[in-house]
Amino acid sequence: MTKKYVIHPIPLMKVQFPKSKMTYLMNFGQTIPIAIYIWYLEGGEKNIIVDAGIAPERLVQRGYKVEPVQTLTQGLSRVGITASDVDLIVLTHLHHDHFHLAPQFPKAELIVQRSELEFARNPHPMIARMWPADYSELLAGLQFSVVEGGTRIDEGIELLLTPGHSAGSQSVAVDTNQGKAVIAGFCSIRENFEPPPAIRGKIPLIAPGINLNALQAYESVERVKRIADIIVPLHEADLLNKETIP
Repeated sequence: MTKKYVIHPIPLMKVQFPKSKMTYLMNFGQTIPIAIYIWYLEGGEKNIIVDAGIAPERLVQRGYKVEPVQTLTQGLSRVGITASDVDLIVLTHLHHDHFHLAPQFPKAELIVQRSELEFARNPHPMIARMWPADYSELLAGLQFSVVEGGTRIDEGIELLLTPGHSAGSQSVAVDTNQGKAVIAGFCSIRENFEPPPAIRGKIPLIAPGINLNALQAYESVERVKRIADIIVPLHEADLLNKETIP
Protein backbone atom coordinates (compact mmCIF):
# COMPACT_ATOMS: atom_id res chain seq x y z
CA MET A 1 0.00 0.00 0.00
CA THR A 2 1.31 3.44 -0.94
CA LYS A 3 2.20 5.71 1.95
CA LYS A 4 -0.27 8.48 2.66
CA TYR A 5 1.10 11.84 3.70
CA VAL A 6 -0.19 14.95 5.42
CA ILE A 7 1.19 18.31 4.27
CA HIS A 8 1.80 20.89 6.99
CA PRO A 9 2.02 24.49 5.71
CA ILE A 10 4.60 26.37 7.80
CA PRO A 11 4.13 30.10 7.08
CA LEU A 12 7.09 32.32 7.87
CA MET A 13 5.70 35.69 6.83
CA LYS A 14 3.00 37.59 4.98
CA VAL A 15 4.07 39.99 2.23
CA GLN A 16 2.20 42.75 0.41
CA PHE A 17 2.92 41.97 -3.23
CA PRO A 18 1.95 43.32 -6.67
CA LYS A 19 -0.80 41.05 -7.96
CA SER A 20 0.46 41.43 -11.52
CA LYS A 21 3.60 39.50 -10.50
CA MET A 22 1.34 36.53 -9.78
CA THR A 23 -1.05 36.90 -12.71
CA TYR A 24 0.49 37.37 -16.15
CA LEU A 25 -0.44 40.71 -17.78
CA MET A 26 -3.36 41.23 -15.39
CA ASN A 27 -4.24 43.19 -12.24
CA PHE A 28 -1.73 46.00 -12.65
CA GLY A 29 -1.74 48.47 -9.76
CA GLN A 30 -3.26 46.00 -7.32
CA THR A 31 -1.50 44.75 -4.19
CA ILE A 32 -2.43 41.54 -2.41
CA PRO A 33 -1.16 39.59 0.59
CA ILE A 34 0.84 36.50 -0.22
CA ALA A 35 2.64 34.17 2.18
CA ILE A 36 6.11 32.65 2.25
CA TYR A 37 5.91 29.00 3.33
CA ILE A 38 7.90 25.91 3.83
CA TRP A 39 5.94 22.64 3.73
CA TYR A 40 6.50 19.62 5.96
CA LEU A 41 5.50 16.24 4.53
CA GLU A 42 4.46 13.98 7.40
CA GLY A 43 4.05 10.25 6.89
CA GLY A 44 7.37 8.70 5.91
CA GLU A 45 10.55 7.54 7.61
CA LYS A 46 12.43 10.65 6.46
CA ASN A 47 11.76 14.21 7.53
CA ILE A 48 11.05 15.93 4.21
CA ILE A 49 10.24 19.58 3.62
CA VAL A 50 9.55 21.56 0.47
CA ASP A 51 11.47 24.84 0.15
CA ALA A 52 13.64 26.48 2.79
CA GLY A 53 12.23 29.99 3.09
CA ILE A 54 13.89 33.34 3.62
CA ALA A 55 14.52 35.77 6.48
CA PRO A 56 12.02 38.67 6.58
CA GLU A 57 14.72 41.34 6.55
CA ARG A 58 15.88 40.16 3.13
CA LEU A 59 12.54 41.12 1.62
CA VAL A 60 12.34 44.33 3.63
CA GLN A 61 15.69 45.32 2.13
CA ARG A 62 14.15 44.88 -1.32
CA GLY A 63 11.32 47.26 -0.51
CA TYR A 64 8.50 44.86 0.38
CA LYS A 65 6.09 45.37 3.27
CA VAL A 66 6.54 42.25 5.41
CA GLU A 67 4.62 40.95 8.41
CA PRO A 68 6.53 38.10 10.14
CA VAL A 69 4.38 35.15 11.22
CA GLN A 70 6.95 32.98 12.98
CA THR A 71 10.62 32.11 12.81
CA LEU A 72 11.90 29.00 11.10
CA THR A 73 12.63 27.42 14.49
CA GLN A 74 9.14 28.20 15.77
CA GLY A 75 7.48 26.86 12.63
CA LEU A 76 9.40 23.59 12.68
CA SER A 77 8.74 23.11 16.39
CA ARG A 78 5.00 23.21 15.71
CA VAL A 79 5.35 20.01 13.68
CA GLY A 80 7.70 18.45 16.22
CA ILE A 81 11.07 18.75 14.48
CA THR A 82 14.15 20.96 14.37
CA ALA A 83 16.26 22.05 11.40
CA SER A 84 18.81 19.38 12.37
CA ASP A 85 16.13 16.68 12.02
CA VAL A 86 15.41 17.47 8.36
CA ASP A 87 16.75 14.81 5.99
CA LEU A 88 15.67 16.21 2.64
CA ILE A 89 14.58 19.53 1.19
CA VAL A 90 12.92 19.72 -2.21
CA LEU A 91 13.65 23.17 -3.65
CA THR A 92 10.84 24.07 -6.01
CA HIS A 93 13.12 26.60 -7.67
CA LEU A 94 16.07 28.85 -6.87
CA HIS A 95 14.54 32.27 -6.51
CA HIS A 96 16.08 33.46 -3.26
CA ASP A 97 12.85 33.42 -1.21
CA HIS A 98 12.72 29.65 -1.65
CA PHE A 99 16.24 28.66 -0.65
CA HIS A 100 17.82 31.48 1.39
CA LEU A 101 17.53 29.63 4.73
CA ALA A 102 18.87 26.32 3.39
CA PRO A 103 22.21 26.71 5.26
CA GLN A 104 20.28 26.44 8.52
CA PHE A 105 19.54 22.75 7.80
CA PRO A 106 22.89 21.10 8.56
CA LYS A 107 22.12 17.54 7.45
CA ALA A 108 19.55 18.07 4.73
CA GLU A 109 20.00 16.87 1.16
CA LEU A 110 18.92 19.66 -1.22
CA ILE A 111 17.13 18.41 -4.33
CA VAL A 112 16.92 20.66 -7.38
CA GLN A 113 16.38 20.20 -11.11
CA ARG A 114 19.55 20.30 -13.20
CA SER A 115 18.13 22.93 -15.57
CA GLU A 116 17.26 25.16 -12.60
CA LEU A 117 20.71 24.94 -11.05
CA GLU A 118 22.55 25.49 -14.32
CA PHE A 119 20.52 28.61 -15.10
CA ALA A 120 20.89 29.97 -11.55
CA ARG A 121 24.66 29.58 -11.74
CA ASN A 122 24.82 31.39 -15.07
CA PRO A 123 21.72 33.60 -15.28
CA HIS A 124 20.81 35.81 -18.18
CA PRO A 125 21.76 39.45 -17.38
CA MET A 126 18.12 40.53 -17.55
CA ILE A 127 17.25 38.09 -14.76
CA ALA A 128 20.44 38.42 -12.73
CA ARG A 129 19.64 42.04 -11.87
CA MET A 130 16.51 40.87 -10.03
CA TRP A 131 18.48 38.85 -7.50
CA PRO A 132 20.40 40.09 -4.43
CA ALA A 133 24.08 40.95 -4.71
CA ASP A 134 25.16 37.89 -2.72
CA TYR A 135 23.05 35.43 -4.73
CA SER A 136 26.05 33.67 -6.30
CA GLU A 137 27.71 33.43 -2.90
CA LEU A 138 24.58 31.82 -1.43
CA LEU A 139 24.49 29.26 -4.23
CA ALA A 140 28.19 28.50 -3.94
CA GLY A 141 27.82 27.72 -0.25
CA LEU A 142 25.35 24.87 -0.82
CA GLN A 143 25.70 21.27 -2.01
CA PHE A 144 22.86 20.14 -4.24
CA SER A 145 21.53 16.75 -5.31
CA VAL A 146 20.53 17.15 -8.94
CA VAL A 147 17.60 15.44 -10.64
CA GLU A 148 16.32 15.64 -14.20
CA GLY A 149 12.62 15.60 -14.93
CA GLY A 150 10.05 13.49 -13.12
CA THR A 151 11.63 11.74 -10.14
CA ARG A 152 10.21 9.60 -7.36
CA ILE A 153 11.99 10.56 -4.14
CA ASP A 154 10.03 8.34 -1.77
CA GLU A 155 7.02 6.10 -1.82
CA GLY A 156 4.09 8.43 -2.42
CA ILE A 157 6.16 11.50 -3.33
CA GLU A 158 7.05 12.40 -6.93
CA LEU A 159 8.74 15.46 -8.40
CA LEU A 160 7.25 16.95 -11.58
CA LEU A 161 9.19 19.24 -13.89
CA THR A 162 6.96 22.31 -14.31
CA PRO A 163 9.12 25.00 -15.99
CA GLY A 164 8.26 28.46 -17.27
CA HIS A 165 8.25 30.51 -14.09
CA SER A 166 11.92 29.61 -13.90
CA ALA A 167 14.16 27.38 -15.97
CA GLY A 168 13.53 24.23 -13.97
CA SER A 169 10.72 24.78 -11.49
CA GLN A 170 9.56 21.50 -9.99
CA SER A 171 6.26 20.66 -8.34
CA VAL A 172 5.77 18.01 -5.66
CA ALA A 173 3.00 15.41 -5.99
CA VAL A 174 2.10 13.89 -2.64
CA ASP A 175 -0.26 10.97 -2.03
CA THR A 176 -2.78 11.75 0.73
CA ASN A 177 -5.85 9.98 2.05
CA GLN A 178 -7.96 12.32 -0.10
CA GLY A 179 -6.06 11.88 -3.35
CA LYS A 180 -2.99 13.44 -4.92
CA ALA A 181 -2.00 16.85 -3.57
CA VAL A 182 0.39 18.86 -5.72
CA ILE A 183 2.48 21.67 -4.26
CA ALA A 184 2.82 23.91 -7.31
CA GLY A 185 6.52 24.60 -7.83
CA PHE A 186 6.05 28.07 -9.29
CA CYS A 187 4.96 31.31 -7.63
CA SER A 188 1.18 31.12 -7.71
CA ILE A 189 -2.05 31.91 -5.89
CA ARG A 190 -5.44 30.21 -6.14
CA GLU A 191 -6.48 32.56 -8.95
CA ASN A 192 -3.88 31.08 -11.32
CA PHE A 193 -5.84 27.82 -11.21
CA GLU A 194 -9.32 29.26 -10.70
CA PRO A 195 -9.62 32.59 -12.55
CA PRO A 196 -12.61 34.85 -11.84
CA PRO A 197 -15.65 34.05 -14.01
CA ALA A 198 -15.14 37.12 -16.20
CA ILE A 199 -11.62 35.96 -17.04
CA ARG A 200 -12.42 32.25 -17.24
CA GLY A 201 -14.65 32.83 -20.22
CA LYS A 202 -11.62 34.07 -22.18
CA ILE A 203 -8.78 32.04 -20.69
CA PRO A 204 -9.23 29.04 -18.39
CA LEU A 205 -5.99 29.48 -16.41
CA ILE A 206 -3.51 32.27 -15.65
CA ALA A 207 0.26 31.90 -15.98
CA PRO A 208 2.53 33.26 -13.22
CA GLY A 209 3.27 36.93 -13.77
CA ILE A 210 7.01 36.38 -13.34
CA ASN A 211 8.27 33.93 -15.92
CA LEU A 212 11.03 33.05 -18.36
CA ASN A 213 8.60 31.51 -20.81
CA ALA A 214 4.94 32.47 -20.53
CA LEU A 215 3.69 29.56 -22.64
CA GLN A 216 5.62 27.01 -20.60
CA ALA A 217 4.42 28.68 -17.41
CA TYR A 218 0.80 28.38 -18.56
CA GLU A 219 1.31 24.73 -19.51
CA SER A 220 2.76 24.04 -16.06
CA VAL A 221 -0.33 25.53 -14.40
CA GLU A 222 -2.41 23.36 -16.72
CA ARG A 223 -0.41 20.22 -15.86
CA VAL A 224 -0.74 20.72 -12.11
CA LYS A 225 -4.48 21.29 -12.40
CA ARG A 226 -4.86 18.17 -14.54
CA ILE A 227 -2.90 15.91 -12.19
CA ALA A 228 -3.94 17.22 -8.77
CA ASP A 229 -6.94 16.27 -6.70
CA ILE A 230 -5.77 18.97 -4.27
CA ILE A 231 -3.88 22.01 -5.58
CA VAL A 232 -1.49 23.79 -3.21
CA PRO A 233 -0.55 27.20 -4.72
CA LEU A 234 2.91 28.15 -3.51
CA HIS A 235 2.03 31.61 -2.11
CA GLU A 236 -1.71 31.41 -1.40
CA ALA A 237 -2.45 33.54 1.69
CA ASP A 238 -5.65 31.61 2.46
CA LEU A 239 -3.46 28.76 3.73
CA LEU A 240 -1.93 30.90 6.48
CA ASN A 241 -4.24 29.48 9.15
CA LYS A 242 -4.47 25.95 7.78
CA GLU A 243 -2.67 23.38 9.94
CA THR A 244 -2.80 20.45 7.52
CA ILE A 245 -3.55 19.55 3.91
CA PRO A 246 -5.87 17.76 3.45
